[in-house]
Amino acid sequence: MEGKTSSGYVTTDGLDVYYEIHGGLPDSARPPFVLLPGGAMTIETAFADDLLPMLRRLRPVIAMEMQGHGHTGDRQGPITLEQMARDASAVLAHLEVGSAHFVGHSLGALVSFGVAISHPNQVASITAIGATYTFDDMLPELVKLQRDPSHEPSAELIPLLPTADEFAAWTDSFRRSAPEPDAFEEILGRLNVMLAQWPGWPRADIAALTAPVLLVIGDNDFVRIDRAAEAARLIPDAQLAVLPGTTHMSIVRRGAWLVPLIEARIVGG
Repeated sequence: MEGKTSSGYVTTDGLDVYYEIHGGLPDSARPPFVLLPGGAMTIETAFADDLLPMLRRLRPVIAMEMQGHGHTGDRQGPITLEQMARDASAVLAHLEVGSAHFVGHSLGALVSFGVAISHPNQVASITAIGATYTFDDMLPELVKLQRDPSHEPSAELIPLLPTADEFAAWTDSFRRSAPEPDAFEEILGRLNVMLAQWPGWPRADIAALTAPVLLVIGDNDFVRIDRAAEAARLIPDAQLAVLPGTTHMSIVRRGAWLVPLIEARIVGG
């Protein structure tokens, strides 16, 4: 399924949220995929080279850029995951999409859980890539770094962090698409503050999820394998996949592994 690609904006709570539709307009019989990039990434840098073209062969894909990401501008006041979830929900409502299979990387996974909590009827399934439902499931040193920017990363953590080339690609993509091209560093700082202060989605809400959930992490990811296993036990009927030789950055380029896992999880949806 190739089909045409279109894009647009949905105005929600005073912000124009950018979306793209790949593979043609979805129909009511088969929920589309919703792709949500990780923090500081755009649709282009997160998904364009691998996951997006592979998923669009299965069914239509709606890719979104949340507040402060890519084509979508920023708001006054703190950035919150609750607001990002409301924004994603508003895009689906505007497009008259009843429900969708959410595929989110990192921050995008956290937003996906937020939509499932606040608008469960809109979520046919969640594939959470490189994240669970709380930042505290990350590596202890990464949590420390997030909450204390003066911390010097250890030799063990450095290979897992974004490279200079990856960071440059994110910056370049932002500058080519953002309403305020020079705001990347400022927004990145605001996102870091948000994650450092965020308490996670409530365990009771996560334990009450009804949509099928697939947690996918790398064996050298930001997420601790033991914590991901605990999250999979908490979430009803959740599945956990740990990809070998895979980091938080490389996992979005594992489409050849991810897509069959996703397809198997949504059979019948």
